Amino acid sequence: MNYEVIRLKKIISVATAAVIAVSCSVISVSAENEKEDDIVILYTNDVHCGITDNIGYDGLALYKREMEASHEHVLLADAGDAIQGGIMGTLTDGSYITKMMNEVHYDVATLGNHEFDYSIPTLLKRANELECGYICCNFKDLETDKIPFEPYKIIDLGDIQVAFVGVSTPSTLISSTPTFFQNDDGEYIYSFGEHGTDLYDIVQENVDKVRAEGADYVILLAHLGENDVEEIWSAPTVAENTSGIDVIIDGHSHEVTPELIVKNKDDQDVTITQTGTKLANIGKLTISADGNIKTELVDIVPEPSGDSGITEDSWTKAEDRQGRCIDVAVNNKINELESDIDNIVNKVIGHTDFTLYDCDAETGMRRVRNGETNLGNFVADSFRSAFKTDIAFANGGGLRSSIPEGDITYGSLLSVLPFSNTLCAARVTGQQLLDFLEFSSSAYPEESGAFLSVSGLEYTIDSSIKSSVKLNEYGGLAGIDGEYRVKNVLVGGEKLDLNKTYTVASISYLLKEGGDGFIMSGKCDVYDDTSLLDVFAAEKYLNDELGGNIPDEYRNPEGQGRIKITDGTETPEKSSPEISEPEISKPESAEPVHEDSTKTNSEISVSEKPVPNADNLKTGDASSASTACLAVIISLLTIAVFSHSRKKQM
Repeated sequence: MNYEVIRLKKIISVATAAVIAVSCSVISVSAENEKEDDIVILYTNDVHCGITDNIGYDGLALYKREMEASHEHVLLADAGDAIQGGIMGTLTDGSYITKMMNEVHYDVATLGNHEFDYSIPTLLKRANELECGYICCNFKDLETDKIPFEPYKIIDLGDIQVAFVGVSTPSTLISSTPTFFQNDDGEYIYSFGEHGTDLYDIVQENVDKVRAEGADYVILLAHLGENDVEEIWSAPTVAENTSGIDVIIDGHSHEVTPELIVKNKDDQDVTITQTGTKLANIGKLTISADGNIKTELVDIVPEPSGDSGITEDSWTKAEDRQGRCIDVAVNNKINELESDIDNIVNKVIGHTDFTLYDCDAETGMRRVRNGETNLGNFVADSFRSAFKTDIAFANGGGLRSSIPEGDITYGSLLSVLPFSNTLCAARVTGQQLLDFLEFSSSAYPEESGAFLSVSGLEYTIDSSIKSSVKLNEYGGLAGIDGEYRVKNVLVGGEKLDLNKTYTVASISYLLKEGGDGFIMSGKCDVYDDTSLLDVFAAEKYLNDELGGNIPDEYRNPEGQGRIKITDGTETPEKSSPEISEPEISKPESAEPVHEDSTKTNSEISVSEKPVPNADNLKTGDASSASTACLAVIISLLTIAVFSHSRKKQM
């Protein structure tokens, strides 16, 4: 089901209202300084470490203070995927983002799929550090038959009780690291209510509980998504199969949804809302004294009024962020945390005369999830170079940012590859490779985090052929029941041999840990597993193979013609002009090799690896006492050795 038309109508109406509202650039308290009785619930989703992006946490903090100055009851909620997806999260396993959430004073939060990316033990540490804690009703430990987090939270606001029920998408089982949820035998020991109607039943059970406990309003704080997600687990479908929910504050699909109305199973209205991503908007849910519910999105924080009680020295306009109004104290905290990692992320390691794009260069629309890009080719080539394999691939969900023209820093690469994925090399059959390409192309022309950027490979996607990929209940490949839409596969310029064995380099998430269809994991021979971090492989390729400068072979934003698209005509359209791939040297020996300088402690299991200590990154500690290159590399290698595998992201 597609709710795009409904949502666009809402966006137009809200945008019109916003234009009128902007003309009044100051929030004013009533002349009598009396606070309104309306309940205001501010909300965020999919912040993905974007603490200074757009509105920023400092802008959010100021807007919360403005609402508190004019309203008696103000709450702040987060719908998941806050602590992962950027440099500050990557280098601290999310702990610095948790500190910022405490600084802004969240009242309630639920789990996104990427809260699990640092491992479940690490998530439990972050949950203990988060002052409001997490709620999630459908995440269950099957061995103990218990849920690790509280399922809901009821907040008493005088005569009114507002309940929040937390729920996370069952697709977390495969969109985070699948092995985190399995025992040593590959059996799932955690569940998200992924079987049949279990998710609806679990949500309904907890909604009924909070109603029985006296909740006047029930808000499902959800990380489910609306479009381009598994429809059976989407927010609209959950609403349609339950009753008693007033509002769903949603996340996961990064959609800008001021207000979407759907009918529940009792034919009553349920409001669904979502703010986009990286604090592009603040969600504002207002419950009026007469019970009317309204949701809207705020994209600009106005100046506080003189009678708000907010002192002039406690807020300012950030000139380096288009003059946005921000809270001074929270901004100071951000600056303090950012200074801890500046010595690493600001080191210049290379240069490019043109932008490496993760998006369409003309429209700005994301491209790495349904098309070839020069950024994706560069990253895939770096993986192949690290192991000297026949081929390599990078999944589109793991490429998070473009690299702009100019100097390239470690921060630039970490913005592209923020998940601390470790790399490995494996032997795969031609048939496995074909199946993997078919799976990764199955959603085309729609986006998919499984869409691949490739190196050493060329192939054609025939979009006139409907995908015949069949999935099991966990989202893994169950089979291909029909004609393949992937055609004309060439490996090193030669036709793919289904019976031949090829060497491939990629992230361990794809080759070992069950990611993207379980096609490779457990079914290929991983012969080199060194805990080499993806960002370090990219840096090494940039300097050792390319001499520190991105060559003209990568200049075209749409790549080098490795992936071609046809609609069934005889001549497929190339995604870019024919440009030769950068030549990657092969070792003389038949066995793929690479330097083993990162093998230290590589055999430590995920559960045994210590969590990187964020305190060690602070200025003045041993890892940053010197600005010399060696100190920076040592700190990165330390992170590489002890980082957990990260994964694709929605």
